[in-house]
Amino acid sequence: MNADKYNLEVLNKIDLFFQLFDDMSDLVYLTKVEKDGQFSYVLANEPAKIFSGLTNQSFNKPLGEVLPEVVFKIIETKYKQAIVERRPITYEDMIVVPQNHPKRPQYKYVPGQVVYWESEITPVFNQDGVCTHLLAVVRDVTERRERENELKRLNDRFELVWNSVADAMYIFDRNENFVSVNKSFVNLLGWTEEEITKDHTITIIPMNSKEDLKEIIERVKNGEVVPSHEVQRITKDGHLIDVLASYSPIYDNYGNWDGAVVVYKDITDRKMYEKELTHLALHDYLTGLPNRNFFSKRLKEEMIRAERSKRTLAVFYLDVDKFKEINDTWGHDIGDELLKEFSKRVKACTREEDLLARIGGDEFGILITNLNHKGKAIEIAERILTSLQSDWVIEKKPIKISSSIGISFYSPNYEQDEKLLLKQADIALYKAKEEGRGNFQIYSK
Repeated sequence: MNADKYNLEVLNKIDLFFQLFDDMSDLVYLTKVEKDGQFSYVLANEPAKIFSGLTNQSFNKPLGEVLPEVVFKIIETKYKQAIVERRPITYEDMIVVPQNHPKRPQYKYVPGQVVYWESEITPVFNQDGVCTHLLAVVRDVTERRERENELKRLNDRFELVWNSVADAMYIFDRNENFVSVNKSFVNLLGWTEEEITKDHTITIIPMNSKEDLKEIIERVKNGEVVPSHEVQRITKDGHLIDVLASYSPIYDNYGNWDGAVVVYKDITDRKMYEKELTHLALHDYLTGLPNRNFFSKRLKEEMIRAERSKRTLAVFYLDVDKFKEINDTWGHDIGDELLKEFSKRVKACTREEDLLARIGGDEFGILITNLNHKGKAIEIAERILTSLQSDWVIEKKPIKISSSIGISFYSPNYEQDEKLLLKQADIALYKAKEEGRGNFQIYSK
């Protein structure tokens, strides 16, 4: 009775084994290695039988007679490899289900379907070290491979966009180290991805921007997308460039902050254009000198400094005597050339810190700053008048030139604004005209 009970338990366990064996989704084949080196199936679970179309007559027959030739050649090669290497081997293969593949019940694959398989072949050796059997476990990894292929396609598309956009882009990690840069970044800043990701001492942030960057990174860490704002960055060759920078946070699989994506839009051309517009707004197109607006702005600033330093400053108002006659006689082109030469000669007589501006027409202003006494201004006025007495030849035409100069001095003791100071210099200029031209006069009440 005990023996019968034992045998029944064994049979139940065997039944359970085969039930589990057949319920496995993996394809399982047990292959015998014949003495002549041929292979034959001795056992296969139900999914393996369905997929390979195995019947009871398929077992214990050479695999070459059971499987299609192409499939047999692959399996035979892998079996022999496992035996020679005396270890389990794993390989992946892809098949396209043939159009003429017979339809079978429970067979989930359709003709033309691409199926990826991962096979593990384990050789089994006897006590004499002879391989007697091979256990093959074949797993359908189509879904995994399709996910991987889709991720690769997405990554390829991302790389295409990443390296095609005109804006410089880079990614940094939670330690604020560079992870990746695109081609536009390399073109704009000069650093290659290999250089900037391997050498953590490289910085593109100017010293005066480091504190601002710390604040921005804190905002990004808190989940904020920092919109475009103007900053300067350092190129590989040490130049400062102007860019519009924006920052977007990146998170890991657990929702933790993991770095950021940064976009730099090169605005060098725009800044140069703005600078050019500013220059044009504040400078005379003909002589290149500052214009009336620039002169007035600077005069206001210098008056404040003079009041603080308890020093004085002088304003010169000067023009070309009888300039209208010269224009009418020789033409506007000669007149323009004369004004350019006039500005050069006058500029040469002033100090480096003084400001010469073209106020309008043939009228010019000079701002003489940081004066301890009025004598220095008078000395400059005399130097200008002397320089204009030299011969003038404009477009091969000899011309006699003189200038009248009106001078006003700023005194903190009097209520003077920049307009009044200019008016006083203008009044002094007309007094110089009345005195016969070619001289300077100082404004006095």
